[in-house]
Amino acid sequence: MKALLISDKDYQTETYQQVKKSVCSFLEGKGFEIDMIDIGRDDLDFCMGCFGCWVKTPGECVIQDKMKEINKNFINSDAVVYLSPIVFGQFSANIKSALDRWIPNILPFFITRPDGSTMHPARYDKYPNQIIIGYGDENNLQDAQLFTDITKKHRRNIEVIIYKDHQEITDNLNKTQLKGASSEL
Repeated sequence: MKALLISDKDYQTETYQQVKKSVCSFLEGKGFEIDMIDIGRDDLDFCMGCFGCWVKTPGECVIQDKMKEINKNFINSDAVVYLSPIVFGQFSANIKSALDRWIPNILPFFITRPDGSTMHPARYDKYPNQIIIGYGDENNLQDAQLFTDITKKHRRNIEVIIYKDHQEITDNLNKTQLKGASSEL
């Protein structure tokens, strides 16, 4: 089994080191082979909205940067864990750039969900299960709840965990399905 950890290299604080150690220890204990990708502000360009990933090079972004490596590892993993600082109740700009740029992994059409909202259908038969772990040195309950609410609202398939300590990370990861088999985004 493979796991991909994506983290923001601009926020690698002591708390980040604790989160990373806890997550890696847990995943290694479950038999995962771990790939780690750190992204910083110079590693990813912003999405241009050109839709080249749907028209010119279906399934691949036309921008030649670290996202090509991230998307390749993403789709070939069983689980993807994003380690993100909580910044004003949201994930960091670098993590947001990575999340925004995996649009090549979906199709350009729209389908209607049972609740009436629309979404893009899956490009592939299976996707890795995704988890985002928010951390911070001085998170308050409001920031943590906002982080959870915003993520769940826009990314229904991502499990959200707020880091408090090693034991809580372990308990929450134990409750999470880690094997990739989801056909939903």
